[in-house]
Amino acid sequence: MSEKRLLTAERSNLRREGAWDTLSFETREKLYALLPAPRQGEPPHDPDVNPLKTAYRPYIEEELRIWQDDLKDGKETKKWREEAMLAGVERREGKYDEWRENERERNFGGVEVENALGGEDGEDEA
Repeated sequence: MSEKRLLTAERSNLRREGAWDTLSFETREKLYALLPAPRQGEPPHDPDVNPLKTAYRPYIEEELRIWQDDLKDGKETKKWREEAMLAGVERREGKYDEWRENERERNFGGVEVENALGGEDGEDEA
């Protein structure tokens, strides 16, 4: 089973009780390193404890749900990644600047500059 299928398959062993214990200690340390560091006064992360049995559970589950939704929507496929990389290059090159400015105008209208007193051209409002 590929790594991707190992993570996403409904019958994946990583979804089963005790799966955390099948990971190497080094892998568990790397996964814990992705989590926020414990706050002052909290105990350090324990790689022998599955993070889903800690206060991090709701946050991990939410991120997993988002990631699985992305996979269902076709994100992270080779084609999607290539298109995303190309779009990033095109944005840096300014290809979408004019479109973005037009959208800003369409959604928010023009912006008139007034001075800090509220009047135009330095005049007080009457």
